[in-house]
Amino acid sequence: MTNFLPLKNSILFYLSELIETYDLQPDFLDVGCGIGDVSNFLAEKGWRGKAIDISEEALEKARQNLSMFPSVDLEKRDFFEAVGTYNTVFLLDILEHIPEDEKALRKLASLVSAGGYAVIAVPCNPRYWRWDDDFYGHIRRYTAKGIKKKLEDVGLETVAIWDFTFPVFWMMRLLYFKIKQNSTESINAQTLENRTLKSGVAPEWQNSFWVNWLGKMSFFWDLVYKLQFKFFKQKTQWGHEMIVLAKKKEL
Repeated sequence: MTNFLPLKNSILFYLSELIETYDLQPDFLDVGCGIGDVSNFLAEKGWRGKAIDISEEALEKARQNLSMFPSVDLEKRDFFEAVGTYNTVFLLDILEHIPEDEKALRKLASLVSAGGYAVIAVPCNPRYWRWDDDFYGHIRRYTAKGIKKKLEDVGLETVAIWDFTFPVFWMMRLLYFKIKQNSTESINAQTLENRTLKSGVAPEWQNSFWVNWLGKMSFFWDLVYKLQFKFFKQKTQWGHEMIVLAKKKEL
């Protein structure tokens, strides 16, 4: 469901709330930037930084989307080969694709400057595993308690954990599975890698008239974002994806 435009915009809404509430600052690193949605959002706020991805197809679209923002440096680079430190590092819908997530979180911590922040989005609640997890190349779902412990182990203190899917997107996902059945192929290492590469650009949730029509109802979605944020952001035990803010201790 990640590629459903209103859900993408929900993530951006919550990012804006995190930035304002916790005074997040550039320079930024956008890991697994995909087609550049988050970097574009940050550049429009006047932020400067770097966006990296391993998919040339995704980067080509990101270059088009970010052509007006020279403040963002785009680079084809593997996350584990990233260098430097940044005030804010974004790892959105990435960690669930990586087999060695503890190693990935140690790398993440090394990229965050002292006193800086890491922003992570991951699918949550293992009981909600469905065929779309396989489709997008997910390896796991997290719990709020589990991700907090993993972050603490690498020296990152969890500041906020917010659900951004309940109840509207959560309900839509359940209805989607009632309507559409999918028999996914058996998952092997090559299949998993291919689906991971495609996950940022494959428009699985944009392939119907009704989905496209719903995506254009901006007035409705603006209300959904505000209500979900006000009443349900702490209900991580109910929704199917969460955003996590963690801080690195100052020296």
